[in-house]
Amino acid sequence: MPPDLLLTDAHAHLADDRLAQDLPGLLDECRRQDVGRILCNAAERRQWAAVTELSRQRGVFGALGIHPLFIGQWDDKTPAALEQAFRTAPPDAKLVAVGEVGLDAWDEPLRQTLPLQREALAAQLLLAQRLGLAVACHNRKTWHDFFGVLKDLRLTHLRGLCHHFGGSREILRAVLEHGLCVSFCGPAAHPSALRLREAIAYTPLEAILTETDCPDLPPPQAQSAQSRPWHVRHVLQTIADIHHLTLGQAAAIVRQNFEKTFVR
Repeated sequence: MPPDLLLTDAHAHLADDRLAQDLPGLLDECRRQDVGRILCNAAERRQWAAVTELSRQRGVFGALGIHPLFIGQWDDKTPAALEQAFRTAPPDAKLVAVGEVGLDAWDEPLRQTLPLQREALAAQLLLAQRLGLAVACHNRKTWHDFFGVLKDLRLTHLRGLCHHFGGSREILRAVLEHGLCVSFCGPAAHPSALRLREAIAYTPLEAILTETDCPDLPPPQAQSAQSRPWHVRHVLQTIADIHHLTLGQAAAIVRQNFEKTFVR
């Protein structure tokens, strides 16, 4: 891969237990595969320290937060603990976002926790605003609630991304109006993923990002049970094809979008 065609993985979970055994080798392979930027997200509190340490690596940036799937970890002391984690990070730690945060109503047990999810999301969005950080947002079957939280907080603008985006044009319009980018991962590279490909087609290039959600959601081209950051190339190729760009042009656009969103 030419040196000017650096890949960007705007949403990965390098602190996931499934990657722990070979994480040094994974990071070495990222460099060999020219992955120039990775945003590493924490999903739960016990990952904050690991993500902070990973963000000290070249090309790796960090996001700390509580994912809605781990909402059981949220209590009255969590906001202060999260803020402390950001404020006490080493000077060379590149913690640039609060994430992964959001709402999830995939099944009935999760729907039952939506009031607490909304509380946690609101607190984490306000923390991002207070610390001048971006946000990495997760929304699954919860767009109405998500925009409701923003309205309640009177937040008209957010810097960050909505990851694994697959919403309608109306949702995309609302996301963009709030200043967020949208990010696409492995499933978008599947030839039959018509809804995702339509979303890519109507996403403005200045608001588009690529991700893997590593180690989940591998693209079919990778022929792998898990995704890795360099698999983002297949998502990038899909975006390039849909928007009639070369791979290099698409890579440059995505990298620029990542820089303006997260690297300050």
